Amino acid sequence: MEHFNIDTKSNTSFVVFHGTGGNEYSLLQVVGDLDPTANIRAYIGDVGTGTERRFFAPLENGHLNRSDVDMHVASFLTDWAEQKPEGKVIMLGYSNGANFLLALLEKEPNLADAVVLLHPSNLTYHFSGTSNTALFLTAGARDMISIPGESLNLSKTLAEHFPQTTFKLFDHGHEIADEEVDFIRSKLASL
Repeated sequence: MEHFNIDTKSNTSFVVFHGTGGNEYSLLQVVGDLDPTANIRAYIGDVGTGTERRFFAPLENGHLNRSDVDMHVASFLTDWAEQKPEGKVIMLGYSNGANFLLALLEKEPNLADAVVLLHPSNLTYHFSGTSNTALFLTAGARDMISIPGESLNLSKTLAEHFPQTTFKLFDHGHEIADEEVDFIRSKLASL
């Protein structure tokens, strides 16, 4: 999977996954607001192009195409085993990117020190065991794409396997708001 790197002298690396229609540059401002000194590895989805670009095939009747998702997850994890950065790793995904991170966590629950899930959807994920990875989930009260009640249910499921799970609801839609970034910054500072 193609990615864009910004290398610094920091011991912290952000690994980011854009939402549908985004690209490897979509979340650079967010990461810059969270930690302007961090290394960044920003991935670009390899399914679809332009406004349809994503990390796995579109949902079919509201459900994951499990064989497609598993294929993309396996490919990423093979590359990740060879390319994982040293030091603290924080993975961040928005919308489709957050959903891809959830699929990665199914297979590798200790993928990173912390995982930030901005507006994830509660799809058919199956988690097992427990992990010390810190999870931070955000949702918008007026989000018509990632329904907030479903995001809350997802956070409760995740908390059973990831005891360090934090969920926060914001009064906006599917966009990433400034107060959301401020909240994530404060949580990451406490790690």
